[in-house]
Amino acid sequence: MNEEQLEFLQAMDEYKRVNNRPFPTWTEVLDVILYLGYRKVAPIGEFKLTKGRQTPLKGVATDDLPPD
Repeated sequence: MNEEQLEFLQAMDEYKRVNNRPFPTWTEVLDVILYLGYRKVAPIGEFKLTKGRQTPLKGVATDDLPPD
């Protein structure tokens, strides 16, 4: 886990604890991300995961997945 990932996890843990929200909505997750200072800098479609999935998704054929 890198430093950014750890910072995000800590921010989400704090948000959930302070707001008594064990399962925040995606809107709340986005609010935390924006609070941390992240801003959209790339057009839609240029996003690529930094680390590939280690195991296939359950119930999904691997040939249905987009190429890496």
